[in-house]
Amino acid sequence: MVHPGPSPCCGSGIFGAVEVTVRPELAAAHDRAWQSLAEAGTWWSARQRRELAETAITAMWAGPDTAVRTREGVPTEAPLAAHRAVAAMASGTPAITREWWESTRDAIGALEYVELVGLVCVVASVTSLRNTLGMAPRELPAASDDGPTKVAPPGLADATLNWVPVAAPADANAAVVQALTAVPAANEMLWSLADVQYIPDAEMVDPRWTRGTLSRVEMELVATRVSFSRECHY
Repeated sequence: MVHPGPSPCCGSGIFGAVEVTVRPELAAAHDRAWQSLAEAGTWWSARQRRELAETAITAMWAGPDTAVRTREGVPTEAPLAAHRAVAAMASGTPAITREWWESTRDAIGALEYVELVGLVCVVASVTSLRNTLGMAPRELPAASDDGPTKVAPPGLADATLNWVPVAAPADANAAVVQALTAVPAANEMLWSLADVQYIPDAEMVDPRWTRGTLSRVEMELVATRVSFSRECHY
């Protein structure tokens, strides 16, 4: 478990058997995000979200086919189309094309899809960090019986920068900034993670900002290299 205080970890990830300390604010943000995977969302129930998170985790390590195959032919809380969607997003296979998105949207709904993007972002953030540092996999918390709120935010609009609907006015911000705004809870969770994993939103305009470790230039160099290796269009 990632504890909210300074968390020394002796692991055997890419750093070898070394002690790694997780920043308190990062550990706390990951605790909150991980707990949310077993809580009701806007469009998915607590049980559905936990189940889908399990599928996303499996897809990251075993691939989408294995992750989906474990759900086929057995009763599931979430529809199989949703499991296929999170498996694809978590593994990167198949490629997320417009045709794929439209097929998935037709199967599960546009806003339901947006929430799943946020869910996979949480799974990937926490799971990848722990694996990289050689920490033990984190178990998902037990799900409640709570159902989704199904409260759609007012003022949604179609965007030209995104395939998914966004909060109006569309295209007033960068595609990545407005991507999850149609589901405010998912959007808030994404940016609460970004604040501690990358740069607080209010500091984006300052090229000299630093936490006292990597400089802003060094952070952007790492981000660029990761984006290139993952074939991210940004």
